[in-house]
Amino acid sequence: MRSRIWILVAGVIVAGVLVGFFVTRFLNPTPPQIAATTTSTTLQGRPVVSLNLTTVAAVGTAGQGNGEHPNWVGYLPTTYLKVPAGAVVHMTIDQQDGQTGLRNEYFGLVRGTVNNQMTLNGKVMSALDAPLAAHTFTIPDLGVSVPLEGVADNAPANAQEVIEFDFVVPDKPGLFRWQCFVPCAAGTLYGNGGPMQTLGYMAGELQVG
Repeated sequence: MRSRIWILVAGVIVAGVLVGFFVTRFLNPTPPQIAATTTSTTLQGRPVVSLNLTTVAAVGTAGQGNGEHPNWVGYLPTTYLKVPAGAVVHMTIDQQDGQTGLRNEYFGLVRGTVNNQMTLNGKVMSALDAPLAAHTFTIPDLGVSVPLEGVADNAPANAQEVIEFDFVVPDKPGLFRWQCFVPCAAGTLYGNGGPMQTLGYMAGELQVG
């Protein structure tokens, strides 16, 4: 009798595992990641890898990443990033969206990067005036936050601001959530809905390892 009960329990556990696998693998698949490009440079004794992202006002008008919401603001080509553990990540962001402004000036500080600095069009900076910001690139669990200057209203067509910075990722594998902290989701409550809280647009995941 006991053996039958254990067989039944084992069958239920196996069935549960299979159902869970189906749900996570097929109903909620992980989108393709972009992997950092390995370079021949080292910094602080660590290998340097590079990533390049672009921010746009509407992903559909950029000719890629249309998805379910082509009119949403977003990072391209994706917000799912992968880097090797223990590396220094050299990030380049081509910022093509307009100025939104920060509601909290604290996010105007460059934090968690090498020397707490970034370069804006080649100029070294440690902070950005709040009204000039369009977005931020922020990884709360790593203490990294970088303000991204927006394109001025009177800028020529196809203008962009190029932001570069370096940050160190942990030596152990892990998964870290990152997102923009500028409330830039027009048409949502206080600008914090829609793309602000959706992976693949203004929120993403950084896989380390």
